[in-house]
Order: sequence, then structure tokens, then C-alpha cells
Amino acid sequence: MHPILQEFTRKRVLAYARSIPEEGALGPVLFPAVTTNELTFEYWRELNLLPVSASLQPYGAEAQIGSRDGAAKVSGEIPPIKRKINLDERNLLALKREGAGDIPMVRDTLYNDIRSMVQGVQTRIEALRIMAMATGQLVLNENGVILNVNYGVPGAHQVTLTGGVDTWDFVAGRDIVGNMQTWANIVQGNTGIRPTRAVTSDTVINFMLQDQAIREMIWGPVGDMRPVTLGQINGLLQSMDLPQVGSYNRRYRVQNEAGAFNIQRFFPQDRFVMLPPTKQGCLISSDFSRRIGLLCCPLQG
Repeated sequence: MHPILQEFTRKRVLAYARSIPEEGALGPVLFPAVTTNELTFEYWRELNLLPVSASLQPYGAEAQIGSRDGAAKVSGEIPPIKRKINLDERNLLALKREGAGDIPMVRDTLYNDIRSMVQGVQTRIEALRIMAMATGQLVLNENGVILNVNYGVPGAHQVTLTGGVDTWDFVAGRDIVGNMQTWANIVQGNTGIRPTRAVTSDTVINFMLQDQAIREMIWGPVGDMRPVTLGQINGLLQSMDLPQVGSYNRRYRVQNEAGAFNIQRFFPQDRFVMLPPTKQGCLISSDFSRRIGLLCCPLQG
């Protein structure tokens, strides 16, 4: 066996791959990975966390039969995520030579390649997590893998502001804080969960920073022209029992068959997502191509 193969055993490669962190990723914070030996998944659609009341019954009467939460149980196969890279001719020649510095050079190249391939898989998983958070579903049509995982977002929890007069980019008609209050109240009333966090883009945050009504809430009637910070806005929102807002603007690259790269965002630039305090549970999202709205769906498992 070649000396380099003795170092890159399956056990060592797996240990190294599992030690590579997902730096700067939002998905693991909201939806931590659960290791499984199975190749299938399952989840309950339309799960509601509001408690169901029992009923009073006379002695000796049969109790009301309850049902388990969730409209339907959905299951399917977990598709593999793959990426590979060839060992170039320079490294192959170095392995044959085995001269001074050849083996360390090849070793470093292989470790860097492993890190790059693992990060590629992590990137695809992060894109899937953010898609689920921002849209309430996973829609895949990639290399023959066709999958649609719909988390059953209730229609009452989907809002799109249209018509121009009430969109957040329309200065005269927008009501950012009022919209957030309405949406948070709807979600809490229907699910029993109060959103405590919100994720969006810098574009939407800029709408909030420029909003005259928000400035006056912070500085008073004479503060309509004074600048505000995101920290001040979050202080205002916290005092009103509304979610704290943060932005997620990371990007990644997709390489096509010709080798060209296309830069994409993990989180859409035109979304506003409200989240619960827990890592998993009721998920709130929004869609506003220069509009704003929200979604609420349970993501369990």
C-alpha cells in the first residue's frame, strides 16, 4: 500500500470530514442536524401546538376520543448530496516520484480537497434549510431528483402586500410595525407561539431604517429626520413584544457543466421571516417581490 493511502483511511477521512465546521451558517442554529442511520424521512403536516381541551362528562359516560395532531404523515427517501474532484497530473507525478516534499504536498492537497468537497455538501444543505424557512417547502428538480416537500403552511398565515400603496418600499403607505403586530398576533392566536426573532435581508432592513414612523417612535415627533440604528429598532420592537430583526446576506456559488460559476443568495433578498424562540417548531416566513408577507408552518423532524 502506498504511504499516502495508509494516512487516508476511511476512518481518518470521516473523522476529518466531520470535524469541518459550518462557518457562518444560519441553518444549523435554527434546524440542527439529526444524525440517522436511515435513508428515509417523515414528518407531520399542519401540526398545531395549541392545547386541545377535554370535555365534561357525566359519571359512567364514555370519554371523547381524541386524535393525534397533524393532518397527515408524510414520508420519503433522503436523496444523496454528492461532489467530487479529480487528482490532477501534478499530484499523480509527485506520488510516483516520492521525492523530498512530494508526499507532504500531495497530503496537503488531498486534505484541502476533502475540506472543499465537504463544504460543498454543507452549502447545499444550508441552501435547502433556508429554502424551507423562507418558503415553507422544498421544491427540487435537480439531476433527475424530483422532490416536493410541502409543510402545509396555512393560508391564513400567508400574506403578500400588493398594490404598491402598502408595500414596505412605498414610503407614504407602509406600516412596518403595524404589519409586524398583526402578523405576530395572528400566529400566536392560531398556534400558541409568539414569534421572537425575524430574519431578512439588508434591503428590507434599510426600509426599516428609513421609515419615518419608526424614527418618530424612537426619537419623538422631532426625530423624523434623525438616523436610527438596527439596535435601536430592536429595542423598540422588544418593548412592543415583537421579534428582534437580523439580516442574513451570505452568498454561494453554483458551478455548471461548462465550469462557469453563478453567484446566488442563501436567503432571498425580498423576504421577511419571523421565527419562534425554539430551534424547531412554528416557522414564519414572507414573500414580497418588492412586497412583504409571512408564512407559518411547523417544521418537525
